[in-house]
Amino acid sequence: MTALLTRRGFIQAAAGVFVLGAPKSAMSEPRASVASRVLSGTRFDLEIGIVPANFTGRHRFATVANGHLPAPLLRWREGDTVTLRVRNTLRERSSIHWHGMIVPADMDGVPGLSFEGIPPGGVYEYRTWIPSICSRS
Repeated sequence: MTALLTRRGFIQAAAGVFVLGAPKSAMSEPRASVASRVLSGTRFDLEIGIVPANFTGRHRFATVANGHLPAPLLRWREGDTVTLRVRNTLRERSSIHWHGMIVPADMDGVPGLSFEGIPPGGVYEYRTWIPSICSRS
């Protein structure tokens, strides 16, 4: 029997192979459990930063959200208005590209092109309404 792979499953597997590539023991610092990387509600505080990482035997830095790679999974309900406060602790402007969210172009894009970006040390508040996927009568 052939198992079907969902889009999310494929992306997670590809990210694991491309980014992690090495067993967890090769990482320079232990990480919290997967359960602690799932956030739910309508208000979220995220911090973009860097941490030392060693995935291939060479010391590098990884861009992370809330200290994790991959970033925490955010869960909310259809019909909610969601607020995300993002603090940039990097030395350069940054932004977040949201998958699964409908946000105005000025809140999602390339810094300097469709979005000014979050300056170093700055905070940006994203606010959007999560539409219902199915229309209800």
